[in-house]
Amino acid sequence: MEIAGIFMLLIQIGFAVHAIRHGHPIFWVFLIIFLPLLGCILYSVMVLLPEVIQSRTARQGSKALLRTLDPQKELRKRREALEVSDTIGNRSALAHEYLRHGMLDEAIELYESSLTGMYRADPDLLLGLAKALVEANNFGRARETLEMLFGANPEFENQEAHLLYARSLEALGELDRALDEYRALAKYSAGAEAKCRHALLLKRMGKTSEARALFEDILKDAKIASRHSHRLNKEWVDIAKREVA
Repeated sequence: MEIAGIFMLLIQIGFAVHAIRHGHPIFWVFLIIFLPLLGCILYSVMVLLPEVIQSRTARQGSKALLRTLDPQKELRKRREALEVSDTIGNRSALAHEYLRHGMLDEAIELYESSLTGMYRADPDLLLGLAKALVEANNFGRARETLEMLFGANPEFENQEAHLLYARSLEALGELDRALDEYRALAKYSAGAEAKCRHALLLKRMGKTSEARALFEDILKDAKIASRHSHRLNKEWVDIAKREVA
């Protein structure tokens, strides 16, 4: 009971200090002090929770609004940063922005020019280059880049890198190797993309029953997934729905 009382007292003090510092009406302080349990519950529900929700929503909304009004603001910022200081961090950030804006030639050139000296086998730069090459449908060079990445950084475990590798192998017609990559990746990949691409390749190779089972697994997982997960995987879930229809 003594520990519980001390814990409750600490919560009261924290809530009271929060109310005073944030300029909330003084009645909250009295409510927290004189009706500890009820006061703290009401303060949590009516003050703290709305503040958290509003701050997250505001941040997300402001970022989305800025991207809509000035979609190249971040790109300009990254260019200016590189002009001021030519560092690998600034190069990588600008290359990422180029990639995000679909400026693939610029992204590829910047990634390649950064892979020198002590950074010639940098895993993040090699992964960025591989992304740009896959987006540019240059699957042969993407495979070479990823094999360099894996060879030089055997400890580097990255789902996206292995997915890009599987996609490159598939595009180059190395279907059995691609199938092995998808199969291994689908066992631990957090998203539905790897499993869906695996299923689509199985279907392409005439293994329709195996493909259908994977599509059904995707739909089964989607039923219990969070809203956030559903948004991230919507494209692949929609494909699975069409395939089992």
